Amino acid sequence: MARINLEIENTNDLEVSDIFSELREKVGEIPAAYRAFALHPHILQANWNRTKNILGKGSLPIEVKEAIATRVSKVNGCDFCLKIHKENLVKLGFKSATVESIANGESSDQRLDLVLKFVSTATKDPHHLNDSDFNALKKLDFSERDILEILTVMEMYTGYNKIIVALDLQPDD
Repeated sequence: MARINLEIENTNDLEVSDIFSELREKVGEIPAAYRAFALHPHILQANWNRTKNILGKGSLPIEVKEAIATRVSKVNGCDFCLKIHKENLVKLGFKSATVESIANGESSDQRLDLVLKFVSTATKDPHHLNDSDFNALKKLDFSERDILEILTVMEMYTGYNKIIVALDLQPDD
């Protein structure tokens, strides 16, 4: 059970209502985290805009971004987030066994495997990243822009994981 009251979907706040409508259109429901963010409409707006921009723009495919979200959620112990991102990978066409491997930081695809290992280290302790980690990505044709995008996706989901765990949000909230 959430540690704070979550905003109801039938809000009278126009800004919140507009974002909730957009969320319903994009994901079918209002995720608990966004209902929590709605307690402060400016926080809801900032987080929704951030998510749309990071997931909807850039050079990394959504499959890689969801794989990053899945791995980061596992590393951060956010079971709620892990469940959602695993489901998203299945919707994107990944088989269950592949999704489990991704959650555990492994992939048969060399590029994705390296990304998963990179974000695992960056999530746990970014001080352990070194030039060879960056050079390994570059050797597999990841540009510096791609690397920044990988880190940004990792950072966004790490932040969401921490808020969701702290609030003890659950799938049925």
